[in-house]
Amino acid sequence: MRTIEIKKLFQDAQVPKRASNGAVGFDVYAYDILDTETKEYKLGSLPFTLNPGEKVLVGIGVTFAVPWPFDCQVRPRSGLANKYGIELGNSPGTIDPDFRGNAGVLLRNRSNEPFVITKGIRIAQLVFTEIQIPVLEEVAKLSDTKRGVGGFGSTGLTDILEGTHDYFRQIREQDVFYMKMAVAASDRSNCARGCTKGADDKYLRDGKGKLVGQVRKFGCVIVQNDNVVSFGFNIQAPGQLLCADVGCLREIENIPSGTRIERCRAVHAEQMALAKMVTSGVAVSTLGATMYNTAEPCEVCAKIIVGASIDTLVVLKGVYPQNGVQIIKDAGVKIRYVEPEALI
Repeated sequence: MRTIEIKKLFQDAQVPKRASNGAVGFDVYAYDILDTETKEYKLGSLPFTLNPGEKVLVGIGVTFAVPWPFDCQVRPRSGLANKYGIELGNSPGTIDPDFRGNAGVLLRNRSNEPFVITKGIRIAQLVFTEIQIPVLEEVAKLSDTKRGVGGFGSTGLTDILEGTHDYFRQIREQDVFYMKMAVAASDRSNCARGCTKGADDKYLRDGKGKLVGQVRKFGCVIVQNDNVVSFGFNIQAPGQLLCADVGCLREIENIPSGTRIERCRAVHAEQMALAKMVTSGVAVSTLGATMYNTAEPCEVCAKIIVGASIDTLVVLKGVYPQNGVQIIKDAGVKIRYVEPEALI
């Protein structure tokens, strides 16, 4: 989390604040009226009546040291625009990293009624974003696109041939691709719960050495920027006895499915995938990553997932539903589902 330095230019000025935990913008408060030419202060000029069709530059009484390469955008407040017709004259405005003056908000009255600007009312919001400065390279020819030189209005009013549809098609294809990897990872699971036993009370294996009747095998793949950065599957933790040799601990203790998760010798697929990222020595962040699971996460794994700042969880639909999905949703993590039929 970055820290942005802010300084009050006047003792009674108010520092911008977020209105809720989910808000991305910092509301700013009216302090004084600035001259649009000189940007000099006109103290004591509030309240100020902004008549229909007029504009005024309102100072917020604070200054920022926006760090490079962050951009601070001044955006309108929807409440002012909807209720009173008050908009920004230059939306969005920008506070550059090298600016150190009293940030001004250019308000315009688009309504048919006068609007009184009083000291301390919220007049705009600030949104901070990290940006990239590209290198502009002159070339003889640009790459071709279907749109070509089509300018304003060239995509029409109703029919959309590409854009959103094409984007979601690519997302679906990507989800199926990585979910197949997660399913492949799940094949390495050695969970013996529910597997078929022979007359000697030993677990049966098929011609490939796989446990017969194995249904609790789960896989996980973590993707960052369209690259697989880790994977996992449920298997006994290092140092634990193999359930295939001594029997499933949960079966022995008659533990109902989905309860007392701690009473298990196994590491869950999500836990293994995240642990691999720590032990591999590869410096890749899970911030904003996408996780692909062959089943919904348990409550314990759900808490770990949201704590790892996973952006999106993609789940194989209808496979071993668990209780962790609500935790995922409450944390604002996006969830997508892949139909099992799509993997065929």
